[in-house]
Amino acid sequence: MLRTKKDLYNGLIIETESIDASVSTFKNSLQILLIQSQKENIALLWLDLTTKQYEHIAVALALGFEFHNCEAKRTTLTFQVTKDAYIPVAPTHTIGVGAVVINQNNELLMVRDRIHTSNSIYKLPGGMLEPTQSLEEGVIREVWEETGIKAKLIKMVSLLNSHPFTFNKSNMYIVFQLEALSEEINVIDTHEIAFALWMPLDEFFAHEEMSQFQKDLVKAALNHEGISLMEYINTRPNKKHVEVYS
Repeated sequence: MLRTKKDLYNGLIIETESIDASVSTFKNSLQILLIQSQKENIALLWLDLTTKQYEHIAVALALGFEFHNCEAKRTTLTFQVTKDAYIPVAPTHTIGVGAVVINQNNELLMVRDRIHTSNSIYKLPGGMLEPTQSLEEGVIREVWEETGIKAKLIKMVSLLNSHPFTFNKSNMYIVFQLEALSEEINVIDTHEIAFALWMPLDEFFAHEEMSQFQKDLVKAALNHEGISLMEYINTRPNKKHVEVYS
């Protein structure tokens, strides 16, 4: 039999450990659970399956389950027992971070991608946030990988929300100002980055092949206080980290 636990929305989460390896046994158990859920006025069922359980996935879909979200080796499916039952939204955004890094010589850190797609000849260091990574960790990592420069976060400068983006999701591009803790450039991620350089700010602002968008971001870093990362004691044991900017 399938074991379940309640969620916050009058739904039931099917415990993965209770799923039988036998596809026929799983099908029978799932059918019984659907009937019981209807009798008990349960709103929603949640089901997590791995790519190795592809036959189980087919069974669930045939019984009326729908995909909710997917990762490389697992997928979550839902079944609306009650018509129009509330289903919490699936992940909608990818998160990108960018860095305005200015050294003591009033020079701006810039990079050149090997695959060049932007309107600017160079761009600010940055990239996509990795799963479970904090914003601070992500932007410091991206600066290091793309330039070899060690840096520390000063403030959040700007946030851009755009749609559509990769995989037809929305994207948030969050730009931070960082302080350079080293000067010597040494590109770590040579597969992605052709080279990096320190560019004098006056040259950057006068450069005709720099996008106005990037110029506005750097101006915002120079002219506005932005918002800073607060010290926050994470009292929620189920959270790896909690970041608060204000």
